[in-house]
Amino acid sequence: MSAVPEEPRHGPPARTAGGAESTRWLWFAARVGIAALAVWVAVSEPWDANGDGRVSVHEALLFVVRFLAFPLHVVLSLTPAPVLHFFGLPDAYWPSSAVLAVAVSLPLWGVLLIGGLLAEAWLERASEPRRARKGTG
Repeated sequence: MSAVPEEPRHGPPARTAGGAESTRWLWFAARVGIAALAVWVAVSEPWDANGDGRVSVHEALLFVVRFLAFPLHVVLSLTPAPVLHFFGLPDAYWPSSAVLAVAVSLPLWGVLLIGGLLAEAWLERASEPRRARKGTG
């Protein structure tokens, strides 16, 4: 007869310190806040682009484009006009090409969202030695 394998024994479940949990919530709130700000900016722009009094499908799709192009909108809004003119760009808050705006903004969204996750992980790892020192002292 074969012996029944013994169940593995684990210690008590790991607990995260309050500092790590608060850092996690801070970065989560920052990412949600950026997305909420992008929605607000996209909603607050005029919906009736051609002025006929009705919102067409094309104009409704502009909401999606404005949401996706939000990082580029922020960059264009914060960049001084002489710098834009140096690069041959017009002094505008929104780019004239929707495809170009989305193509440039998608990597910027990645930098914002994934960069936030990386910063959160880095801060959590940086606080681990501090928590270990406090626990042994």
